[in-house]
Amino acid sequence: LVGSLAVALATVAAPAPAQMVQRMIVKLGDKTVALDAVGYQKGNPAADVWVVEFADFGCRYCEKFWRETLPVFDSLYIRKGRISWKFVPFTIGMFPNSTEAAEASICAAEQGKFYPMHDILYDKRTEWMKAKNARAQMASYAARIRLDAAKYNRCITSKGVREQLLRNNALAQSMMVRGTPTFFINGEVVPGALPTDVF
Repeated sequence: LVGSLAVALATVAAPAPAQMVQRMIVKLGDKTVALDAVGYQKGNPAADVWVVEFADFGCRYCEKFWRETLPVFDSLYIRKGRISWKFVPFTIGMFPNSTEAAEASICAAEQGKFYPMHDILYDKRTEWMKAKNARAQMASYAARIRLDAAKYNRCITSKGVREQLLRNNALAQSMMVRGTPTFFINGEVVPGALPTDVF
């Protein structure tokens, strides 16, 4: 898998035309799951290589991947249009305040700022995990990335944000995601925050 991914990345040419956007399909036994409509996109949606990351903001290995590996991939592949990257926030159920963090990211996405919130949540992970009032801590991050406060407050207290997170959790469970982070790369599962050169 790693070798075939390296070949795929090395041979990616110019981005495909928009009408040639590749479907994000994962086959799990005799079940087929489409990931086209889930998660938050960055990079070129028409790239030959696509990655869908399932992660919990409370996971220290996810933070490690964000700090060490993602910047390399962002520079070499994502910003150059050679990879389509998606992030699906979900909660694995073992990290303090990670539900509030995931919901904050979903509400930031409503204002087109998923990745600014994603970055601050990883950068301040140990801070918000210790917070006695996680909602207030998330609101301070929302202010820092200049979200509209009224819109954010409406979102964060709505039933819709909770339902979205439940859908993400159910999807992760149905895809047998048992650890974080887990990646699906062109339909193949790659579990764990692998070292940068291996990934």
